[in-house]
Amino acid sequence: MRVLGATEIRALAPMPRLIEALREAFRDPPESAVRQMAPIPGGKGDRLLLYMPAFDRAGGGAIKLVTIFPDNIERGLPTIQAALLVFSETGTPVAVLDGAMVTRLRTGAASALASSYLSRTDSEHLVVVGTGAQAPYMALGHCAVRPIRRVTVYGRHEERAKVTAAEIRSLVGGEIEVNIASALDNVAPIADIISCATSSVQPVLAGEWLRPGTFVDLVGGFSPDKREANDEVVLRSRLFVDTYEGALAEAGDLIQPLQRGLIGRDRIEGELSDLVSGRAMGRRGADEIILFKSVGAAIEDLCAAKLIVAADPAVGK
Repeated sequence: MRVLGATEIRALAPMPRLIEALREAFRDPPESAVRQMAPIPGGKGDRLLLYMPAFDRAGGGAIKLVTIFPDNIERGLPTIQAALLVFSETGTPVAVLDGAMVTRLRTGAASALASSYLSRTDSEHLVVVGTGAQAPYMALGHCAVRPIRRVTVYGRHEERAKVTAAEIRSLVGGEIEVNIASALDNVAPIADIISCATSSVQPVLAGEWLRPGTFVDLVGGFSPDKREANDEVVLRSRLFVDTYEGALAEAGDLIQPLQRGLIGRDRIEGELSDLVSGRAMGRRGADEIILFKSVGAAIEDLCAAKLIVAADPAVGK
């Protein structure tokens, strides 16, 4: 069985190739079990284990185990860590992948896939909100599908924002300007795309800041009590999700307005499979504000795992 680390995985799954692999995967997505969560002892009681399995129709599959330790920030360690076990079509384990790197890549790729349908084709200014490990890969994804010329990073801690900006520069290349912002309300009104990758419980993005034509990409919150955007963002936007099943169970940015009757279920116009198959219409005009909410799906892990294993000549040898 192969064990592949972060560096190997990045080389085997370049972002443009992963985006196109996801596009094909969502044309006819296989069934996958709903993500399961369980508490982990210790810390402040907010540690979690996530269990995410997915198998294709031929029997090949992948199961990701994710640990979430919010107190790891104090240790200088990633909050989210994971391992991904990959099975062949005979049920044989063939590889163990660095699940954190797979998650970063496939999350960025899923948002980039959505962006290819929902953001303006002339989008040049990307604002990344958040300074965690996921943030640089959101920039990498969006820069792969739109002619981004400037990336602005906003985070609550300036030093971490500087580190994130430096990592984005290393990922996207020197031709794209990367800087940091001291206040989100200064840069949100001039952004073409705003990608939020935070663990915030209270909204950090306000609808009154958005100009016509903005694409809002929310990937940080994955439980009903978390919010990255306020109600005004939701009310002003056309709404899309990665999967209905996941978003309606976990996406606080949509669940809370739904529960309070601010929006109806029909306001969510489609999921990724609807966009790639043409069942849902993406951007219709330059002035629309569109929101995409992603909570992650096991099909994305499976797609990435199959791409990585197929590209690794040592698997099965």
